[in-house]
Amino acid sequence: MREPQPGDIPAEENVGLTGQWDSPYRFVIGGLTLLFNVSIGLSFFAVAPVTPLIIDDYGINRSAASLLTGLVLLMQAAATIPGSMLIGRVPLKWLIAIAWFLSGAMGLSFLATSFPLLLILRVFYGLSFAIGVPAMGPLLMQWFRPRELPLVNGINLSVVAGAIALSTFTAAPLAGVVGWKVALSFFGIVSLVGAGLWMILGRVDKPIQESRHLLSLKEAWGLLRSRVTLLLAIADAGPFAQYVALSAWLPTFYFEVHNMSLTQAGTAVGLLPTTGAVTVLVAGMLALRIRNRRPFLIISGILAVVAGFGSILLGGTIAIYLSLILLGVGSWLYLPILFTIPMERPGMSPESVAFVWGTIISFGSALSFAAPLVVGALTDRLGTYIPGFSIFAVLTASLIIAGFLLPETGRGADQ
Repeated sequence: MREPQPGDIPAEENVGLTGQWDSPYRFVIGGLTLLFNVSIGLSFFAVAPVTPLIIDDYGINRSAASLLTGLVLLMQAAATIPGSMLIGRVPLKWLIAIAWFLSGAMGLSFLATSFPLLLILRVFYGLSFAIGVPAMGPLLMQWFRPRELPLVNGINLSVVAGAIALSTFTAAPLAGVVGWKVALSFFGIVSLVGAGLWMILGRVDKPIQESRHLLSLKEAWGLLRSRVTLLLAIADAGPFAQYVALSAWLPTFYFEVHNMSLTQAGTAVGLLPTTGAVTVLVAGMLALRIRNRRPFLIISGILAVVAGFGSILLGGTIAIYLSLILLGVGSWLYLPILFTIPMERPGMSPESVAFVWGTIISFGSALSFAAPLVVGALTDRLGTYIPGFSIFAVLTASLIIAGFLLPETGRGADQ
């Protein structure tokens, strides 16, 4: 029989935490969570297709330009676990609102007259993840049934991927018309609109807003040391770091080395989130029928490693498009499952789920923070992108290893 785990809550206290499963208003909340994910997705990699323009305008090198993505990830790594501890201590509606407004900082990109000012805006944007993403777990647990959560997570991740794809495809052409600063501002303004709608329409059930089970530091430490939590964090860290490294530098790599235009390079790399948008949606639907969770992780890891090398070594050939599509599948297929696993563990409170989500994001963001910096620095020193890209392709095998070691959850749980 399963023994109590850190962060568990008694069954009688869990009554009501799952909230409004039968309320029609859950579709309003679902729509708002979709808009939140769209707004944060639009600005994540929007700087990548216009990085050569930013380098020219500010007179910076590749290592400095890497900070535009790296600082976002650094803030996620440093602030997501503390941000997740705010669940139950600060009203959930306000946490989500603050996160949304912080994401809207990129709407001020047109005022960034210097590189440090642009970095500051990216720091605020990074904080929006640290606060907002862990808060989504308890919110979804309140409004949707446990069996629906893999699909709901898949849909939310799908719109993130779609938003990343949209900004990746359109950033360079839009910059050619209105300039890269205004183009980045367009993407950020969506967050400000979403924040306003959330303040008007957002609704949080009282048991989560004023939690009866605040996660103590002792329970948080127990969750942090949990084998399952660590394996989930390790599983995501490798493929996330590779995805960030390639998304940040592949457009410039194809532009400089393989003579693609910025628009062509952005379109090619845009296949990653475009494929991901479809993949996570399919993964969420498959999870409703497939009992086991680990195969999603293992298959994703194999695809991500092989296609990661393909997207690097097959540059300049038509085969890169197939590699990028397969890489998109491998980089996104596992995500709805990964974030559903903590929700499926017996006895997990909403606060515990938020903390585990925060831990996964922090671990992955810490490694991913280094990814574009390492690729940029090695390229400046060695004159080639291949060594930096290859390091993170190898690290993606962490997903395969963790997939074999994790226990099953949900309907396929180990007995």
